[in-house]
Amino acid sequence: MKDKKKVVVIISVTSDIGLALAKWYSKEGYIVVGTYRSGELLGKLENLENCHLFSCDISNKKNIDKFISWYKKLDMRWDVFISCPCTPLPLKAFFECDFDEWSDSVHVNAIEQLRILHQIYPYRDESKISDIVLFAGGGVNNAVINFSAYTVSKIMLIKMCEFLDAENKNINIFIVGPGWTRTKTHEFVLQHVARDDERYQKITDFLKSGKGTSMEDIYKCIQWLCEQGKEVASGRNFSIVNDKWREPDSKKLADELKKDPEMYKLKRHKNDFLI
Repeated sequence: MKDKKKVVVIISVTSDIGLALAKWYSKEGYIVVGTYRSGELLGKLENLENCHLFSCDISNKKNIDKFISWYKKLDMRWDVFISCPCTPLPLKAFFECDFDEWSDSVHVNAIEQLRILHQIYPYRDESKISDIVLFAGGGVNNAVINFSAYTVSKIMLIKMCEFLDAENKNINIFIVGPGWTRTKTHEFVLQHVARDDERYQKITDFLKSGKGTSMEDIYKCIQWLCEQGKEVASGRNFSIVNDKWREPDSKKLADELKKDPEMYKLKRHKNDFLI
């Protein structure tokens, strides 16, 4: 029997990270199934072999239902699920926000991603452990001013990785923080903050620097975590920039993670401290 081609599902495949990952997975022989909200970057996916794309605005529940119905008809069992939608809005203090806009942001950055995962879960390849990849962001360990909707969404996803790992033996679910990465989200933020906002200068300096986490590093870190499997990766929050997943330290990190099930989880610092 001919080996089954592996399938990767990428939610927001035309985001900068989603697009890069689609190209990497296609090179590795995966069938790529992707959703997109804007067709602006679809041309960059034209030459990918075995690529199936579906227009889906995840802020609209009916769009999600249509995507799942379409995916079911493809009759493909997925191996890897990657979700990378992102909206930084509203870039305002909580009590200055229109609450509906704040709530909509939480839905796009977390809840609707979980909705898609919940609905596509039955169509995974049940013969093996399935890999699920989510994305964390800045502000998880400190309060970033005017960024609450985005940040609490990421914290929700971090905690959901712990829940879903504990509840399911058949998935390897983890979340990665890519650090400063050159994406159009930064340019979008610049359009919505004042020039005297400290973030404006910080982002401008970053974009001028030419530095940032490479798309290759993001892909390689995800691949390493998928290869390490549930015992090492699942239920945890990883920093692509700061964690020692690269050689020659990768084995030491993996061994440490196996020994300590509480490592890289969302917990209070020094929560065992007693006076």
